[in-house]
Amino acid sequence: LYACPECTLEFLDPQPDASVLASIYGQDYFLGEQDDAAAKRRSRMKSATGALYIDAIARTVHPDQVELLEIGCGHGEVLMEARRRGFRVSGIEVSGHAASMANDYLGQPAVHAGSLETAPFAAGRFGAVLAADVIEHVPDPQTFLLEIRQLLSPGGVLLLVTPSLDSWTRRLMRSHWMEYKVEHLFYFSAVAIRLLLERCGFEEIRILPNRKVLTIDYICRHFDRFRVPLLSTLAGLLRRVVPERLAHRHLLVPASGLMAIARKAAEPRPSR
Repeated sequence: LYACPECTLEFLDPQPDASVLASIYGQDYFLGEQDDAAAKRRSRMKSATGALYIDAIARTVHPDQVELLEIGCGHGEVLMEARRRGFRVSGIEVSGHAASMANDYLGQPAVHAGSLETAPFAAGRFGAVLAADVIEHVPDPQTFLLEIRQLLSPGGVLLLVTPSLDSWTRRLMRSHWMEYKVEHLFYFSAVAIRLLLERCGFEEIRILPNRKVLTIDYICRHFDRFRVPLLSTLAGLLRRVVPERLAHRHLLVPASGLMAIARKAAEPRPSR
């Protein structure tokens, strides 16, 4: 990991090659899908967190007047939350299997299986774009944001969620922070994400600590997979003593990330 002394951005150099990343993004990448019951619990948890994101976007645009694009939409839970609030919806999902499941769930071919680069969407089509837990995975975040800007209509809104170097979890765990993973290529502070958004032609930027709906079971299994000295041991002990009905109860948790909301400016600022 390297860190920029000016903006505090951290990044992997060299980045892992495509074969390494492909081995990581396998069938077992997401926690909580050992069986149908676990998959349904994870889906409900995803929907509850997605509702928070959609509510934040709905406070900045009129849902019945714009189409929303979610990049990295998984099985479509967040898109369903958006549609319930009146948005027309589209999605992009790199996993063909997940994209197919999302389209079945939505009852329409709204999700493109592929990447942002291969998506067949016209410039200026979307009034809102959501990319939650995505930008840290892309090899070139600046190009990624410029492509999003191209898809947004004038005054369109972008909501980003990404692990935050300013978060309490990172300050507590330091080099053992559970977000330090091979597949996370970039790590942003509030300063770094603001500078990047400004450079890519966004304005009215607001950056907030992110919150997610999680369960004790999910948190404990996360610490089991991504080991943190002492905390992983304590999490394992906690999971053994917590009753099942409490282990799967939804909790609103101040997570390890940030939420950035920004509006497309009239013209992009030149790169520096």
